[in-house]
Amino acid sequence: MSDTLSPILQWINAHPQLAGLATFIISAAESIAIIGTIVPGTVMMTAIGTLAGMGVIPLWETLFWAILGAIVGDGISYWMGRYFNTRLEFVWPFRTRPYLLERGELFFQKYGWMSVFIGRFVGPVRAIVPLIAGMLKMPPLQFTIANVASAIGWAPVYMLPGILLGAASLELPPDIAIHVVVMLIATLLFIMFAIWLIQKIFTLISKQIDQLLTWFWNRLYKSRHFHLITSLLKHYNPKKTYGQLILAFYFLFTATLLGYLAFYVHTHGAPTLLINKACLHFFRSIRTPLGDNIMLAITFLGEKKVLVPIIMALFIWLIYAKNKRTAWHTLALGVLAIVSIESIKMFTHIPRPWGLLQSSESFSFPSGHATLTVIFYLGIVFLLIKSFHIKYRRFIYYPAGFIILAVSLSRLYLGVHWFTDIIGGWLLGASLFMLIALSYNRQAEKIFKPMGIFLTIILTFMASYSLVTLHEFSRLKQNYTALDWPTHTLTVKAWWEQKGRHLPLYRINRFGIATQILNLQWMDDLSVIQKKLMQNGWEIPPEKDWISVLHRVSDVESAAHLPVVAPLYLDKDPVLVLIKHVNGNKKLIVLRLWNSYILIKDIQKPLWVGSVEMVPRTYSFIFKHRHTQIILSPQLLFRSVPAEYDIKQLTVTLHPSFRPRVQPLILIKPKNIK
Repeated sequence: MSDTLSPILQWINAHPQLAGLATFIISAAESIAIIGTIVPGTVMMTAIGTLAGMGVIPLWETLFWAILGAIVGDGISYWMGRYFNTRLEFVWPFRTRPYLLERGELFFQKYGWMSVFIGRFVGPVRAIVPLIAGMLKMPPLQFTIANVASAIGWAPVYMLPGILLGAASLELPPDIAIHVVVMLIATLLFIMFAIWLIQKIFTLISKQIDQLLTWFWNRLYKSRHFHLITSLLKHYNPKKTYGQLILAFYFLFTATLLGYLAFYVHTHGAPTLLINKACLHFFRSIRTPLGDNIMLAITFLGEKKVLVPIIMALFIWLIYAKNKRTAWHTLALGVLAIVSIESIKMFTHIPRPWGLLQSSESFSFPSGHATLTVIFYLGIVFLLIKSFHIKYRRFIYYPAGFIILAVSLSRLYLGVHWFTDIIGGWLLGASLFMLIALSYNRQAEKIFKPMGIFLTIILTFMASYSLVTLHEFSRLKQNYTALDWPTHTLTVKAWWEQKGRHLPLYRINRFGIATQILNLQWMDDLSVIQKKLMQNGWEIPPEKDWISVLHRVSDVESAAHLPVVAPLYLDKDPVLVLIKHVNGNKKLIVLRLWNSYILIKDIQKPLWVGSVEMVPRTYSFIFKHRHTQIILSPQLLFRSVPAEYDIKQLTVTLHPSFRPRVQPLILIKPKNIK
């Protein structure tokens, strides 16, 4: 495979501006019949996702090209199927491997038009199903809808592991990054195996569970004290009555979790929780103008001003269609959600996350958007699901789940909610949905045609979403602007004597955790600093491209390449990065400087803080080799100490997690500044 990939990588290295085109071609080739069985699309899409997560290539543009490539690839397969029709069995490779077509036909017969959507995620039939759809004359419009919808889901799903690994690798120590990635993959495989095993065990004991539930229900029914419970939980279909009991248990479980979470964040405070701080720092570190626009558009899918008009329109339509009981349950679900959200917010008094130009005046816990998306989109599915064939019903929940997840992620990305707010919103929405479902299932309702509900939802959504976007988008985009960190002031004397409480010793990573010592503080013009260092053997590192990143990750002459992406300080990239070869070019050290957001008020100039560290030598894939901790000294920075600078060497005692705990700190300033 390396012989095949090498020319591709060399071409990308020569034309880095065409990374989007490369993504499109790989995605399309992976989706085309016959070619898709040869191209290692899964591996390549994950690798592209890793590069996007590292920031080497633009994330959103890469996703767009991957989605477009998947749509085009499946489209080509579909029209190939329509053109060749029954002649496909005489075309290579189906002439010698007829089971490929047979497998695809069985899959298509089992799932119908949904096979185009499902097949995208099933490896053995992924490239064959569109071909079969064309051969069996599936309507083009129906195929296009399923094709586009599946591509929008497929590209992020296949690239997400790589994106997450790429983003995480920015903060992993370079000498253990590969090992951590391997552990993450092993953990993922273990989780998948555990889920499979639980499903198998559940299948084996399902009959015993049914018998236990039936026994428990009969005990409640015959009990003099608890007979009322069976009356409240009855189902219009006696055979499904114990299903109401399961739903009641789920309701009690989620409601209990919600109560515990609300009490915990109320007593401890959301900002103090590590998971909340980690999510806040991580999403602040990946914000881009394009990402802000996309996430703001997604967040409107859960906006109260968008969803409440749809609920009211549904209520009116159901009354008109003489489904009064369904109408009142729909209205009750919306009213309960809004009242519950505001009531819990008033109880918990959790402030919004910091760091935005203007946050919402309401309290943070639970997330109203997360709650409303759960009750609304699950409620819509609940209304429509009986109109679909039973074998398709479970797939109807996937789009709803995708929207719920997307809206929740948008709230975290925009920095308007803590992670616990989202979990609280999910729990509250699920609890209210199950409570209304328990009531709704007590009586049978006629199965109505979904077209009326569908048109009501679509037309009202288009109107409310357009109006809200038109009036609110610009205002919220400005309000949700991420603020820079505040600037503090110090005198030269206070800084030189290290008396300022805002002087940093550590670099905080993307997850809000101190991971690296800042062992250099320099006060001078940045251009002067760069010139002085370059006169003393420091160089500007070569521009990063795909080849250098792949060299670094794959451990090919790793000492000659910087870690994949420079780390951040206060969510900002370094303002200066220089490298220097030492010990006869056998070792490489890197110097990074960041804006400290500390202003020296005597001279009205910023203080630069930085780190000087060694890039690790080549290491084994299995056994990690930690590099020797660098001891920073003036002699490492300069060939000869410049006469125009005052240099002060200190030692600082670090947190116990750092080794060694006592490390040097160097301060540098011009001698003419006192």
